[in-house]
Amino acid sequence: MSELLKEMKSDLKLAMKREIEYRKANTKTGTMYEVSIAVKNVVRSIISMFPELGIKPDNAKDDDVIKLLKKYVAIEKIRELYSQHILSGSMVDGLSAKELNNLQKEKIEEMGDKLTSMEIGIASSYLPKEITEDKIIDWISENIDFSKLKNNMQAIGITKKHFGEAANPILIKNIVQSWFK
Repeated sequence: MSELLKEMKSDLKLAMKREIEYRKANTKTGTMYEVSIAVKNVVRSIISMFPELGIKPDNAKDDDVIKLLKKYVAIEKIRELYSQHILSGSMVDGLSAKELNNLQKEKIEEMGDKLTSMEIGIASSYLPKEITEDKIIDWISENIDFSKLKNNMQAIGITKKHFGEAANPILIKNIVQSWFK
């Protein structure tokens, strides 16, 4: 099982215990109560998304969990667009699926870090910090011997495999291509 999923399940158990304690004390409001509920909802949502990948949570790798976390954050950001009235039904009526998707992406980029919620913050906290360009360059320099590759672009796949979901694949591609221009 994924180490990340183990951590999330541990947080879920703790959140559920806290929720019970708060309810016993007749406390159903306040930041700590809301955080407990949000952690519980986020982790349960991620676990419920595993059938989309065709795997059981116990067989998941960290990359699988990261993929689901990123998808969850994207879905929550779209939900926030509507709950914060940045987008409304009347604004999107008549748009094709592609146009709607482009509009949502545009608004999410435009809002940046302003578009958040407790759930987005919690899910994002489980995501690894993205690998910097310098770290990718250093790793490639130390670990890939281009003279042993049939095609220099094979370095892209090797690097993507090493860093998994933690590195931006477009950044990796651009770094490798820049060495051969």
